[in-house]
Parts: sequence; C-alpha cells; structure tokens
Amino acid sequence: MSGLFYSAPFVSTNFASKQEIMRKLIVTEWVSLDGIFDASSMNKWWMPFDSANRQQYIQDTINNCEIMLYGRTTYEMLYPYWSSFKNNEQGVADKLNNCKKYVVSSKLKKAPWGDTTILGKNFVKEIEKVKQENGGYILVQGSSTLLKPLLEAGLVDELKLLINPALVGSGERPFREDINCELELLQFQQFEKNVVLLNYKPTIK
Repeated sequence: MSGLFYSAPFVSTNFASKQEIMRKLIVTEWVSLDGIFDASSMNKWWMPFDSANRQQYIQDTINNCEIMLYGRTTYEMLYPYWSSFKNNEQGVADKLNNCKKYVVSSKLKKAPWGDTTILGKNFVKEIEKVKQENGGYILVQGSSTLLKPLLEAGLVDELKLLINPALVGSGERPFREDINCELELLQFQQFEKNVVLLNYKPTIK
C-alpha cells in the first residue's frame, strides 16, 4: 500500500482536493409526523412546536449556505414576505434577501428577489455545474417539484427532515411521485417539544 502512495502522490492529492471543494446540495423539509408540509395547516403541525433550539437550527441552516435553489411556488411565496424586511428580522432576513438564488420555472419572465437567476427545463444540468464549483452548500427548502429530479440525478448530498409531532391527515407532501430511494441516517437530533431532526444521505436504487 505504501508503494502505491509513493508511486502516484500527485494524482492522489488532487483527487482529495477535488472532492473537498465540490459544493454540497442539502435539502431541508419541515413536516408533520405523517409527512405534511402544507403551509395552510402550519397552525396545526408547525406553530405549536416552536422552540429556541428549533429556531437556532433553522437560522444556522439558512445562514451557513451560499446558494439557495427554489421551485417557482416556494419562491413566489417567500419573496413578498422576506423582501419587505430590512433589519435582519428573525435572524435570517438579510441572508434570504442577499444570498445568490436560483428559481426553476418555465413561466417566470423576471425574478426580482435580489440576485436571482431563472433556470428552465435543463436545471438539473445547470445545478450539476454549480456543484462542481468551489464554495458553500446549495440549500433547497420546500420546492417539492425539484426533489425527485435532483434525487434521481444523484445531486442531493443530504436530506434533512425536521419532523414535528402532529398528525394532519391530508395536505401537500414533499414527495408525491414514485421514487426508489434508500436513506442512510447520518444524524439524529431531538429538540424541545418532541421535535426531531433526521439527517439522511440518499441513494437512488
């Protein structure tokens, strides 16, 4: 083994460096125990379980990313609300407003929320290129229409599910299409009020 390393140290070092500088793509979803993430029912599955450590997790996840990737629906939901803030409200407004963003849409003609680039039907290839760059991670929140194509392309490095202990029964879900994906548990964390964070590494079968 030592002979192998001594015979090709330059190749081995470059390989490690390339792996280190590739961006990660992290998907984070907030859901009820039965997998609902519908904004219209957040008073049932989200608001009752607020806590300081859940807030801190959300702030850290947003503030530590370098790029945000959205589907059109999530983008249009967040933009009017957050773009109105000027004093870093909730500890994330400045990051949300100033971060580099991509939005995937065939309908949008302009995207006025800060530094936003519109991506079309070839968005998977475009994001693959962005992942090859040096820099911080790409964050996907909500945006359920993007999840299957990103997962099937092998671009998702981590899938984080913030699960709130409520059963809602019906509503929008982040995973609505057939997909064959296995998950390796990387991290389990329990917050106050029985909220848990499950962080997985996904593998498409």
